[in-house]
Amino acid sequence: MRILLIEDDEEKSENIISFIEEELSCAEVETAKSFNAGLRALIRPNVADVVLLDMSMPNFNPTLDDPSGGAPEHFAGRDLLAQMKLRGIRVPTIVVTMFDLFGDNPNKMSFGQLENELREDYSPIFCGMVYYNSGQEGWKSSLRGLIEKIQKSEK
Repeated sequence: MRILLIEDDEEKSENIISFIEEELSCAEVETAKSFNAGLRALIRPNVADVVLLDMSMPNFNPTLDDPSGGAPEHFAGRDLLAQMKLRGIRVPTIVVTMFDLFGDNPNKMSFGQLENELREDYSPIFCGMVYYNSGQEGWKSSLRGLIEKIQKSEK
């Protein structure tokens, strides 16, 4: 299984990769750290069987001139799903986020509201959301369940 992990937080990325290596020993993981790097990876043919997508990330990879890659965009993951839909990229995608609130007023959304919106607008590409918390193990079982569901649907 080929997995594309689009994630800008180094610790979160390392934890997700460690989990994948433990759970899916034959999986290959490619990473992208920004919206644009993720989009460039996704437009390559057959890049991944599953995408693990962060919701809030910068538009660009960090550089010496801009070590942050730009200000994080609250809904960069949603924008990437929109690009996937527009371009006909049908890779099953799981959003893995460490936030439970997104955006600023008056457009602030809860985890559940965002999940419902993504399911409505981007199914069948969007396969679910996982709340990531490095201090708890629950995200692992949630992610495992969604990956297993994707694997079963591909058979």
